[in-house]
Amino acid sequence: MMKSISRLSVMATMVSAMFLASCADDVYDPSKEPQTPPAENPLGEGFTAPEGFGWSMTNSINLNVEIKDDEFNGQYKYLIEVFTNNPLGDENATPIAAGTASKNTNYTTTISIPAAAENLYIRQTDPKQRKEVYAFQTPENGGSMDCKLYYTGTGTRATGNTGSAFEAAKQAGFVEPEHKDREDIKPSYDETKIIPEVPAVSDGYVQYNPGALNAGAKFIIGTEHTSSAPFKDNIRVYNNSGRATVFVQGVWDLSNIGLQSSLDIYIMNGGKIIGSNDITFGGNNTLTIQSGGSIESKGGTLNLGCPAKVYGSITATNVSVNEGTPEIYIGENGSIKAIETAYFNKSQIFNYGALSAGKLELVDATVLNKSYIEKCEDILINSSEIFNYGDIQFNGTLTTNNNTGKAVFINHYQATLTGTTWDNGASVYNDGLIQLTNFRNPAVGEIYNSCALIIRSEFTFVNLILDNGSITSDWSKTENEWLPVPTITCNQKVNIKMKNSSIIKADNFTLANSPNTIVGEQGEISMLKTRILTLNSGGKTSISGNLVFEGQYAENYPSWKLEVTCAATGYDESKHSIESCSGIINEGNEGGDPSDPEFPIIVEDATNYTFAFEDNWPTYGDFDLNDIVATIDEVTFAQHGDGSVGVYTLNGTLQAVGASKKLGLGIQFLGFAASNVVELKGIIEGVTNNATLINFESNQSNPVVIICNDAHRFIGNSEDDRGYVNTLAGNDHNRKGAKFEISIEFKEGTVKSSDLNINQLDVFVISRAADAKNKRIEVHVAGYAPTDLANTKLFGQGNDKSSATEKRYYLSSENLSWGVVIPTDFAWPLEYKNIKDVYTNFTGWVTSGGKESKDWYNNHNGQVFKK
Repeated sequence: MMKSISRLSVMATMVSAMFLASCADDVYDPSKEPQTPPAENPLGEGFTAPEGFGWSMTNSINLNVEIKDDEFNGQYKYLIEVFTNNPLGDENATPIAAGTASKNTNYTTTISIPAAAENLYIRQTDPKQRKEVYAFQTPENGGSMDCKLYYTGTGTRATGNTGSAFEAAKQAGFVEPEHKDREDIKPSYDETKIIPEVPAVSDGYVQYNPGALNAGAKFIIGTEHTSSAPFKDNIRVYNNSGRATVFVQGVWDLSNIGLQSSLDIYIMNGGKIIGSNDITFGGNNTLTIQSGGSIESKGGTLNLGCPAKVYGSITATNVSVNEGTPEIYIGENGSIKAIETAYFNKSQIFNYGALSAGKLELVDATVLNKSYIEKCEDILINSSEIFNYGDIQFNGTLTTNNNTGKAVFINHYQATLTGTTWDNGASVYNDGLIQLTNFRNPAVGEIYNSCALIIRSEFTFVNLILDNGSITSDWSKTENEWLPVPTITCNQKVNIKMKNSSIIKADNFTLANSPNTIVGEQGEISMLKTRILTLNSGGKTSISGNLVFEGQYAENYPSWKLEVTCAATGYDESKHSIESCSGIINEGNEGGDPSDPEFPIIVEDATNYTFAFEDNWPTYGDFDLNDIVATIDEVTFAQHGDGSVGVYTLNGTLQAVGASKKLGLGIQFLGFAASNVVELKGIIEGVTNNATLINFESNQSNPVVIICNDAHRFIGNSEDDRGYVNTLAGNDHNRKGAKFEISIEFKEGTVKSSDLNINQLDVFVISRAADAKNKRIEVHVAGYAPTDLANTKLFGQGNDKSSATEKRYYLSSENLSWGVVIPTDFAWPLEYKNIKDVYTNFTGWVTSGGKESKDWYNNHNGQVFKK
């Protein structure tokens, strides 16, 4: 930018300065002060920062923390700790502030946090020493945050059983409207009323055409047809006109016979139909088996193409219910047993008795089970609906072969499904008990659980709603608790809703895709409890709402990957008791005896802040920001019950000296007066005993401590050695940084923690010591005023555009800064390496006025000094 300044003009300026100095009289005239010419912009001609950009990488937050669920009604205080990293995921996280709150008294303070920090974490420790962590999104440019440590939604817990939950499921669109509750449309078949009286003798038999009956005939297969001499004819209606009735009181052998006429067949008590191969009942027939009646088919398939009412029993190698059969009804004492396969195609099964099969296949079928479906090895439900009010048992796999999600399984109140492996894409509503070894619903289908899902090994799903429901493993008598599911995996993007005291309890909970949402909704608080949460996806997983997340992160996930804004605790540490439909699933941590927090509260803020300076102010330097590099490594203070600070300790390190001239380092404290201090001591240049008292500088409005007057000597060089330290790779002068410590004891009740946050620390460089005629030259972070001992005559000279009137300090005419504070352990550029080249996102951060690339300091090209 300054290329237009010619060599002649520079010489003219120097001559003019010499002439004015020689003519100076005893009265000071600012216009006669030697002027410092500007230098070229090291960041490039035209490189500017927007007006109003303050170069701050921190935001100031006015914090208001409110608790509500105070079970002690204000008798005790709750400990409130504030973090920038989640203490549940980062065991090294330390609070940046702490205080107390109770039912009617909020915790309020002012804190400074990195501008790039998206979330703030509040840890609440109740009087019984139980901890919960809440996450809150920070305002983009600082300001106020109201942090309510409780769920702010509305709603009450659902009561009762199946009715309300099932209606809620339908209203949520989970159960489609056409999936009506079969309890409402169950058939009412009274066996004593639907079976007609057997006539005394048969009538309507066509003598000259054996097996034929006239329309309206009533034919009896009597007791004379015993098992040794069964009736074997194929009966039909003569001329296929009208219907006839057949009463089976003896034995009818239908081996390899297909009944295709319009017969109403009644197998009476003691009656039996047998077959050694296939038996077929055509679609125009009806079949009713009275209690004590039976069908026995050995070695073949019983083909039921007609509606059947079974109050007795059917036993067959295979049972096949053909497409178009309206319904199969099994009465209270009735049973259908298929030794190998029972196949139901596009039919309705109403089971009030017992249905068993080696393999049960349901294709486009509807099943209402009010009793038992048992002893199945495998069950196939292909686009079928099962409404279970009873007990279904299987030992193998329950699956579907089309994976379209059209299959629906509804397990109503007090119903049970027990088996080995669920492996299909069906939608599930459960208001009873489902107990399996594995539940795999990986691609399609939804789950609405309002009671107990007990999974012994693996649970895989896509979308899930829990309404007063639980997902656990078995009850452990030895541990006296419900065990966690060993593995819960979600291979697709998932949406989990939990409400009304629901719980998921797992050893390992893995989310493989994203985005994922887990939300706690109305009613009493719900719980996601997992020993380890693993995220294998690149997007965000959000856990929020009326929920407590009790568990452990597999790693310290960044906020863009995992956002937990609900209450969170360690595993088995939550105070919340969760009582679902099946009883108390989580007892909750009872904690210890209630008490107030112990005072003083020790706050250890281990956040690293790096102060990096150019030393050529008021002209530009090379902008490698390494002439002086110092860090504040840890701040510790003891906080009293009234929020005031007792003893405050600041630990820091002089990390690098990238200059050959003599430089000093100091700290100006802006948040308190020297009169508030009882004792000051420390480890600084020339003072190595921590018990040695040091002094604030005299003639200063604010307390000022000089860390060192000669940075080279302080960091370890000899008196005459002005070599660069820790800015050149492989340099013989490189060494460990020089530690310093300042300890201040305050008068009780005079200084609060907010008076000591990082924005109240003005770390500065002394680039030229004072002499007999001039005050010292100081370089401060952009926006900080110099101390009273600084030379302000250079304001407005060189590249500087500082103005005390405008309260504009250490900013250039291009709004560039000579000093910055970076809220991390910063890797500073090597000597002669411009920061905008080393940190490629630096330019975007500056030119956008800090709106973009707020974490620019996290990415460099490797040309940095490595400690």
